[in-house]
Amino acid sequence: MAKLFGWGRRREEGGGRVLEGARALARSPRLPTRGELAELVASVRAILDAEPESLRPRDASGRPGGLIELPPLPTLVLPDLHARPSFLAAALEWKPPRHGRSMAALLEEGKACLVSLGDVFHSEAGNAPRRWALALREYASEWESHAAMDQEMSLSLSAARILLELKLAFPLHCHYLKGNHENVADEEGGGDHSFYKFVVEGEMVLSWFKAFYDEELVASYRQLEKSLPLLALGANFVASHGEPAFPLSREDLLDYRTRPDVVEALIWTANGDAWHGSVERSLESLMGPERAKGALWFAGHRPVPGRFALRAGGKFVQFHDPGAHRVVFLEPGREPDPDRDIHDVGN
Repeated sequence: MAKLFGWGRRREEGGGRVLEGARALARSPRLPTRGELAELVASVRAILDAEPESLRPRDASGRPGGLIELPPLPTLVLPDLHARPSFLAAALEWKPPRHGRSMAALLEEGKACLVSLGDVFHSEAGNAPRRWALALREYASEWESHAAMDQEMSLSLSAARILLELKLAFPLHCHYLKGNHENVADEEGGGDHSFYKFVVEGEMVLSWFKAFYDEELVASYRQLEKSLPLLALGANFVASHGEPAFPLSREDLLDYRTRPDVVEALIWTANGDAWHGSVERSLESLMGPERAKGALWFAGHRPVPGRFALRAGGKFVQFHDPGAHRVVFLEPGREPDPDRDIHDVGN
């Protein structure tokens, strides 16, 4: 079992140690050794492959499907992380209204869930464009120098390590959904596309991984990414990385491993590209018409101005801001309300 920061899977070891480890990496991001990262990835892959059917129903072949069915507990939803370990640390330290305890403590006590909407790699805010430009020169030199890219990857991998350790510590209560940046191999196919924004980030990350770790670790990390679920279903909400491109059923999500169109539909849909009615019809299919009436769909994927943006007739809520530490905290027993339930947890 990976215990990079002295964390463990047992709850009695959890909340305080998780928060301590997250704070340490937020203060001083660092690159894990090859052995540390390989052990952590292997441990989380084993958990993902054996998640209980009550939490993650099986596909037609008996493997965990792409749907997480959350227990009826308060749930913190995190948008795109983009190499921000400080965001994760702030979210764990935050005390939700009416609870008086930090998220780390609530997770330790089994009284809350945490859902990450993915996009852990590739920084976007602050001096990220300048760092990527410097790293592009390093990439062109075949990593003769690599200080800028090392800094970028220390941020990305520190965020990944916190999130993966959370999954190890609280496997039934912490969930990591796949986004379009979960593609360390920079592959085309299976619902994924090569990524570039400021430079050729996807290509550069793959090259760096091969140069400073190895292809075996790339393959293992890639299998972890492919094992991540796509959607979390709560009592009164749905959460995924992006907007569903077309109406989705439970069966579509369960069989995501053989449905690249479903993977792409939930991680790559641009604003305005979804079929009319896809959110409402997906909610009704997943929840039933009555339950879907008061439910909302939360996602990130594209930055929005202000605290959040509403689409799909107000049923779809985007709340990703790469310059803010913004979360959604949802509780069973009351209908979601973006004005009340979206919070800033500090920068």
